[in-house]
Amino acid sequence: MRPPATLLPRFALSARSSGAPGWPTGGVGLLLLLMSLLGGCGFQLRGAQQAGYHTLFLSSGGLEPGLDREIRTALTQEAQLKLVSQPEKADVVVYVSPLNRSKQILTLNAQGTVSQFTLYSRLNFRATDNAGNELLHPTDVSVSRLFNYNDVQILAKTTEEQVMVKEMQHELVRQMLNRIVTLKPTVKAEP
Repeated sequence: MRPPATLLPRFALSARSSGAPGWPTGGVGLLLLLMSLLGGCGFQLRGAQQAGYHTLFLSSGGLEPGLDREIRTALTQEAQLKLVSQPEKADVVVYVSPLNRSKQILTLNAQGTVSQFTLYSRLNFRATDNAGNELLHPTDVSVSRLFNYNDVQILAKTTEEQVMVKEMQHELVRQMLNRIVTLKPTVKAEP
């Protein structure tokens, strides 16, 4: 004698109510269908960005050491470019201005103290080939974030702000890298 369906465990009910044995049902079937559709249309996850040139000279005087290091790492590891020490040996020369950060008060609470800031970060750069021909006009990349502040949690909010500033810096480097890898220099570097 079988127990009533209400006493059977859930997995037994789902196994009993499924279609033919061995065929995926429900969420798994939908997932397989979606993956086959995406694969059939040529969809691919974005891989490492490759530039159409091989060498780059980075003029980054005045940048914070952490930002300079992050830009250099992104150029060499992600874009797979070789950084050279002299501009005449580079296919592309990139000039980066110091990072501009600002904080603007957005709202005040009932006591008249700040409750929200908007954090801004802006990076300006331009690029030339080794003969001085402009490849990229002076370009700004910028990021802003809304930051909720609370006097009661000063230490936690200070740490949160530092993390947010670091994430913004990472986003600026990503935007800059996206523009630099698309450049097409006309003059080849001297060997």
